[in-house]
Amino acid sequence: MKDLNKTIRRSQQYWFDDGLAELLIGILFALIGLLFWWQTTANSFESAIVGAIALPVIIIVGSVLLGATLRWLKQRLVYPRTGYITYQKPTKKQRNLSWILGGLVGVLVAVTVTQLALTELTAAFIGAGIGVGLFMLGFRIGLIRFHLLAVWSVAVGVAISFWGLASALAATLALGLIGLGLIVSGGFAFWRYWQNSEPGNDEPAEALS
Repeated sequence: MKDLNKTIRRSQQYWFDDGLAELLIGILFALIGLLFWWQTTANSFESAIVGAIALPVIIIVGSVLLGATLRWLKQRLVYPRTGYITYQKPTKKQRNLSWILGGLVGVLVAVTVTQLALTELTAAFIGAGIGVGLFMLGFRIGLIRFHLLAVWSVAVGVAISFWGLASALAATLALGLIGLGLIVSGGFAFWRYWQNSEPGNDEPAEALS
C-alpha cells in the first residue's frame, strides 16, 4: 500500500511538474479579476446584471476550456518529451461531490461576509480560500512551490484588506495578483521543465495506474 501511494503521488507530481496547470488557472483568475474590474469601472445596474450572469459562465466554460487546453498543450509539448503517465482519477461521483462542496463553501462564505458586514475583508477571504486549496494540493502532491503560492495568496488577501478598498475593487486586485503569482510560478516551472527535458523517441511510454 505504501509503494502504491508513492506511485500515485509521483504520477500526480508529474502532472503538475511542468507548470501548465497553474499557468492556465492563473489566467482564469486574471479573467475573473478583469470582470470584477469592468463592473467596478462601469458602476451601473446593467454591468452588475451582466457581471452576475457572466461570472458563473466564465467559471464553468473557463474550467471546461482550461481542461481541454491543458490536455492539448500536454499532448503537444509535454508527452513528446517525457511521455504519458496515467493514474487513478477521481470517479464522477467524487468530482460531483467536490463541485457541490466547493459551491456550498463559496455560498457560505458569501453569506457570512454579507450578513456579518465583513465586506472589507472580502480580499482576505478570497486569499485564504485559495491559499488553503493551494496548500492542500501542495501537501498532497509534495511540491513546495504550491506552499509558497499558498503563502502568497493569503498575504495578498490580508494586505489588500488593510488598504480599506471597496469590496469589488479589493476582489479585483486579489484575484489579479493571485492569478499573476500562479502565472509567474507556472511560467517559471514550465521554463525549467523545458530546459531540463528533451524530445523522446516514438516508443510508447509506460503508464502507471
